[in-house]
Amino acid sequence: MSGITRDQFGHFMPITVRWGEMDALGHVNNTVYYRYSEDGRLDYIGRVAGDGPTTSGSGPILADLRCSFLQQLRFPASVEIATRTRAIGRSSLRVEQALFRVGEDTPVATYDAVVVWFDYAAQKSAPVPDDVRARIREVEVVAPEE
Repeated sequence: MSGITRDQFGHFMPITVRWGEMDALGHVNNTVYYRYSEDGRLDYIGRVAGDGPTTSGSGPILADLRCSFLQQLRFPASVEIATRTRAIGRSSLRVEQALFRVGEDTPVATYDAVVVWFDYAAQKSAPVPDDVRARIREVEVVAPEE
């Protein structure tokens, strides 16, 4: 996931780093980076998929998430989590994210996730709905692989 730049993303969510997110070494704890990812992913999925799933319906479910820590982050800071769909499969999305300090183009962290469209009643994967595919294509600055 090298070469990630701000201009590859069309969806940004602002985040204010809080004092309580720091660890004993004075930088944001690594687990908090995963919370930032979740916040951005949920905001993005809400935009492209609408209301969240119900236990009897279908919707996205996180299958895999990896984070590369590129820089330390300290309080105070204002950051943005950028989220995009890099690829759309039959029943999954490859979601790429980057955490940027506001006004900077170099990411603090990058993320790679697999989100599976899931039928909660049947407890198995399901095809990504056509309307979700269409909204993803509308939102993205860089067209996702299909």
